[in-house]
Amino acid sequence: MKKSIACIVASLAFGMAGAMAEEMAVPPSQFITASVPYLAWTGFYVGINGGFAWSNSSVAFTANDPAALAGTCGGGGAPGPKGQCINSVDFRRDGALAGGQFGFNWQVNSHWLVGAEADYQWSNLDGSVSSSFRLGNVGATNMVASQTVESFGTVRARAGVVLAPPLLLYGTGGFAFGQVHESLSVPAVANKGLTAGGFSYACTVGTACFAGSASQTLLGWSAGAGAEYAITSNLIFRTELLYVHLSAPTATVTATAVAAGTAPASFAAGFSSVYFAVMRAGLNYKF
Repeated sequence: MKKSIACIVASLAFGMAGAMAEEMAVPPSQFITASVPYLAWTGFYVGINGGFAWSNSSVAFTANDPAALAGTCGGGGAPGPKGQCINSVDFRRDGALAGGQFGFNWQVNSHWLVGAEADYQWSNLDGSVSSSFRLGNVGATNMVASQTVESFGTVRARAGVVLAPPLLLYGTGGFAFGQVHESLSVPAVANKGLTAGGFSYACTVGTACFAGSASQTLLGWSAGAGAEYAITSNLIFRTELLYVHLSAPTATVTATAVAAGTAPASFAAGFSSVYFAVMRAGLNYKF
């Protein structure tokens, strides 16, 4: 009797083991349909962007020689109009921009991400201003100054948090550079001039009495924040607010004509640091 019961139990055990092995040959349905716990952000990406930038700036003027000083703050010009200082002035600079970026993300875990990114922008951030003054022996005129940020770029570190599988919020900061152009001129309002200390200016109506320009590459830093949304596992939309701060440029505006035997008078134009806020949107492709 005991042997019969043992045989029955053994048969049932082997039958159940065989049935379980047969079922395990096909993956259970819950493993087939289970969703991925997070979108894999790790990898290289490249993209394009466009937007708008804006800021305020200022410029101040300083005489470089005795003739420029006498014609302005030195009060020269007798018996004609006395010189008057050129006041420093503020102006607004803004414009559109477009460019591209590339970078790499490394997802530390399901919530945190770090990476690096570089971008380059073609821009037309420009502004101009006119400062009224009296130029000794010439009369009431204006110093006209303009400044344009023609392009800029950044190389930045990034750190972000994945709030939901398709949504990433991040902060960023790093190095920045930009190509900036300045242009300056003083229109002539009388056919007169002034000479002092071996320097002079000789103005002719219809032409610029003083003119000058400068183009230079400025260095600085940038910082900002943004959000990215994964439309697909490869296509990612982004918006970003970035602050860019570059060094302060200078330019020289020089007399276009002089009295015989003298050097041209000139003024130094000292602009404030070139800084601006950037609002842009873009589209990345993740490899």
